[in-house]
Amino acid sequence: MSSEVLSSFLRYLPQAYQALRQQQFQWVDGFLQQYQLDHPQWRQLALELALQRHDDSRVLQVFALICRHADEQGPAALRLAQYYLAERRRQDCRQALALVTETPVQDAGFYRAVAAVFSGLDDPAAALPWLEQAVAWAPQHTGLRFDLALAQFFLNQMTASRSNLALVLEQLPLAGNVLHLRSATQTATAEHNHIADLRQRLAQPSLQPKDAVGAGYALAKELEDTGQYAAAFAALRQAATLKRQQLQYDAATEFATFAAMRQHFNEDFFAHSEPVSAADTTSTLRPIFILGMPRTGTTLVERILGQHPDVVSIGEFPDFPLEVALAARQVQGRQSLVEAALQLDYPALGERYLHQAASMAQGKPIFIDKLPFNFIYAGLIKKALPHARIIHLVRDPLDTCFAIYKTLFNQVYSFSYQLDELADYFIEYKKLMAHWHQVLPGQILDVHYEQVVAAPEQQAKRILDWCGLPWQQDLLAFHQAKSASTTASAAQVRQPIHQKSVQKWRQFADELQPVRERLFAAGLIDAEGNPV
Repeated sequence: MSSEVLSSFLRYLPQAYQALRQQQFQWVDGFLQQYQLDHPQWRQLALELALQRHDDSRVLQVFALICRHADEQGPAALRLAQYYLAERRRQDCRQALALVTETPVQDAGFYRAVAAVFSGLDDPAAALPWLEQAVAWAPQHTGLRFDLALAQFFLNQMTASRSNLALVLEQLPLAGNVLHLRSATQTATAEHNHIADLRQRLAQPSLQPKDAVGAGYALAKELEDTGQYAAAFAALRQAATLKRQQLQYDAATEFATFAAMRQHFNEDFFAHSEPVSAADTTSTLRPIFILGMPRTGTTLVERILGQHPDVVSIGEFPDFPLEVALAARQVQGRQSLVEAALQLDYPALGERYLHQAASMAQGKPIFIDKLPFNFIYAGLIKKALPHARIIHLVRDPLDTCFAIYKTLFNQVYSFSYQLDELADYFIEYKKLMAHWHQVLPGQILDVHYEQVVAAPEQQAKRILDWCGLPWQQDLLAFHQAKSASTTASAAQVRQPIHQKSVQKWRQFADELQPVRERLFAAGLIDAEGNPV
């Protein structure tokens, strides 16, 4: 290739990427055909064009060209893995990651990107060695070290996590996410806590609102740990109010969707049986859905069931609601998404879901999908997957609301940062679950958190019987399992079953008055706060 041609190609390359971002695919294709260079930048652009066109055959052609150059294979395989992850093609993603591990680029940023893909697969154990090596190369990189601390937290390596968080705080003393994670790694005591430290950081005039949220939740948690309940709730209310100010949340639209679900997915809808999907009758996969409000014991039951040798948990798997939304949009027209969902091919929906889940099930015959807000889709799950088992976690209403309110979630549950909105959401959730029980009698198993922690073996046997599984003696030793937990309950599930959180709300009865009033008016609790 002449230097003039290469120079011309490189000069117009930024314009080609700009056209690609604007989806001017024909222009980019013409640009590539015009030059036809044996050059890494040409191959990289050709691969990106094929990916954005979702042209699998062309992707494989270009990737084969790239693999002739050993130094290009690792970055290209990583790009494929990122693409497949975004497309929820998880098996393809893992195959691409296998190629990455053969030819990695010795660079901290590359290793961090690989770890991010493993994290996207909900696999912090696989991400961990990549992060450890990246931090070894770039020990002063605070973002890398925080990612490492977070992976260690999910894997119950709490001492190592705290050590890395301390190093991050030396450089970023006001980082709210770091302070929040630090508080979660251990229970504070009167002798060992960060209360004075957190108050000092919260008083800094340079503290940004997003950091004040994380630091405030950390302070509230440690104050509660040490029994300073009034001060804990004051700190919590301040942090939650600040978080709510940073969110766009439309409760009316969400509640209208719930009402439409109750209206349209009625007895008549379920009276018309669908042809059973091939996947539901011939697939060796058997799904168990654990759902309900967050902080109700969904992770506890998941960990108990996940100890069974025939069962694997695929975590908070987002694919069922995603598949519903994608299919509904294809037939939506001028109707609402809920109305469009009435027209879906439910056997086909079930097949697509099982296909996606198979890539996460690790060859086990039974898998757990523990996405709490699948409660919205419980009826649709039974329509698509008639043989699925659905377990609904139920907890004392006020304990549920308080546990949610004091949790800083990661970009979900926007209703949880204001007490009146939280109570209203809980009421709507109860209406929807009552509806599913009415139209699907006997097809959803209610499991009460309080009963699980009071009589764990009895309840575990009841759950196993519901799922058609034999009893295993070590199921209740889940807290000793080395498997990762990436939920808000990651620290709690490392402890043996206990009843410390039962009736916890009574320590904050006055502060929770806005919730109590709404739940009482809705007939969900009595004047003393007991469930009705």
